[in-house]
Amino acid sequence: MLKKTTESKLLAGYIYGDNVTKEYVYLPGSEVDTEEPILVYEDNGGRDDIGMERALEIIEKRSLKSTTHPVFGKNTMG
Repeated sequence: MLKKTTESKLLAGYIYGDNVTKEYVYLPGSEVDTEEPILVYEDNGGRDDIGMERALEIIEKRSLKSTTHPVFGKNTMG
């Protein structure tokens, strides 16, 4: 159930991350309404494109929470 909630929030543009470690997972606006969205994982100044399953794994493993991104704010859709 928690994964479904997290997935829904990601698809709505919410950003998960940790401002201390500077890790973020989010859905770029260009990926909205795509059949298989590609999300972004930022870590140590780098960026990787990842699928939803990998995004959910990272969020769970790293205990990332809904947060504010230094560039995008709280939501990539706003």
